[in-house]
Amino acid sequence: PLGRLLAAAGHDVLFSDARPARAEEAAHAAEGQAGGGSPIEAARFGEVVVMAVWWEAFPAVVEELGGALTAKIVIDPSNPITQRDGAEAVVAVPDGLTSPQYQQHVLGPDVRLVRTFNTKYPNELLELGTAGQRGGPRADMPYWGDDDAAKKVVVPLIEDAGFTAIDGGGLSEAL
Repeated sequence: PLGRLLAAAGHDVLFSDARPARAEEAAHAAEGQAGGGSPIEAARFGEVVVMAVWWEAFPAVVEELGGALTAKIVIDPSNPITQRDGAEAVVAVPDGLTSPQYQQHVLGPDVRLVRTFNTKYPNELLELGTAGQRGGPRADMPYWGDDDAAKKVVVPLIEDAGFTAIDGGGLSEAL
């Protein structure tokens, strides 16, 4: 849904999936400039990468992408959910860290993480964002990050997706 919203707002979007046919399907469903590619192609595409991956797969995907994420801004819309990801995945977050702090650790210091778009289910995200883009009421969309410059890049993307951006603070305060 997020890629569709951003493509509809005029952004160039490259969808990716481990199954290439799904990336192409997503690109065809989007309005505007959208294409499909491999995960590594998507990681190399543009300044901002949205990593909407299953929680338990996150470390393996980061490893697979290697240095392709270096110096990129990564938007993380994922949440560890016990019912979906299993108790082991949720427990994998070390005590004292929020899940995005753990993800920042996995990504490494050269990747600029911003947590957002994680407070709505995908169908709700598309419905609310589309309404906001068409002049209807805009839902609030909180975002968190430790890199202020990265947050400043992400705020217009939140707004272009049809939401009102609300700064929630740093990754230690993230939901």
